[in-house]
Amino acid sequence: MKLIDISRSIYTGMPVWPGDTPAEFVFVATKAGGFSCNVGRARLSMHGGTHADAPYHFDDEGAKIDEVPLETYVGPAVVVDVRGHAIIDPACFAGIELGDTPRVLLRSDVWQDPTEFPSEWPVLAPQLAPWFAAQGVKLIGLDFPSVDQRDSKDLPVHHALGRAGVLILENLDLRSAEPGRYELMALPLRIRGGDGSPIRAVLRTCD
Repeated sequence: MKLIDISRSIYTGMPVWPGDTPAEFVFVATKAGGFSCNVGRARLSMHGGTHADAPYHFDDEGAKIDEVPLETYVGPAVVVDVRGHAIIDPACFAGIELGDTPRVLLRSDVWQDPTEFPSEWPVLAPQLAPWFAAQGVKLIGLDFPSVDQRDSKDLPVHHALGRAGVLILENLDLRSAEPGRYELMALPLRIRGGDGSPIRAVLRTCD
């Protein structure tokens, strides 16, 4: 068994969505400063770094992060190589059986420079969400900032996935995950009424 960490580091000044809350991690007490222990403080958007979107993020009637089914975030998953694809549609999954792996993770390698927020990333085709639903997919994860495009205002892919019953993970780091099948563990924090949550996402090899 091998664990692969597919989360991005959280640190002061990390790249975030333009206009979102800047990330900050500082120590408010240190042993070197005369305190009995080291105590840190984090300031972070729920959508900074590797995170889960709650349906409430884009739908006022959607489930909040403490209401989503936890079992969706744990279990069989498949990493699919979509590098070189500007549009991600069902054809990208030719030859891949998804029936027993209801969690799909897309590896695009968009973050060539992890210190800079990318300006563009692949487009998810409109027919992908209903196709996922027909295949029994319950969760989609991706190694880029959003299922929608950077300049999108109405978030059509978020809504399409919501209607299809597919939960969303964004900003994964899949550079060390070769295409194939794994067990995913990516639990959100229990934030009451939250629109999303940072996650520590890990893949466990199936061998």
